[in-house]
Amino acid sequence: MQQVRVYFNLHKKVFSVQEKVNGSWKVVEHTKDIFLRNVSFKVSEAGRQRVLKEKKKNVHAFIVGERFPFIPKSFVYRDEVSYNPYKAGNFMVTKEDKPVDKAKYVTIISGKVIALIPEFKGERI
Repeated sequence: MQQVRVYFNLHKKVFSVQEKVNGSWKVVEHTKDIFLRNVSFKVSEAGRQRVLKEKKKNVHAFIVGERFPFIPKSFVYRDEVSYNPYKAGNFMVTKEDKPVDKAKYVTIISGKVIALIPEFKGERI
């Protein structure tokens, strides 16, 4: 499976999908819907600190995983995930306000990030 990095594009109001092309990450697609597996949530702390200092957003947080060929419309056990650099240095499971590191699967449908089998600081729920 192809590994990708996904981030929310503030200008286009969709998610940008990057793949490695000749050793560099390149945007290959813009989408509202994508399904990933073996996911890690990555935040550059230096990028976050620049946002806090300049009060101007920049790309510094990614959902990294393997692109999966289908998008299920719902999960039985699911947790919505969000990221706000002004509130925390991690992606958070919204309803529990708890930092999330990884997830077995993530689906992004209509702009909502939903995790299936999230891991909190290495511990599975």
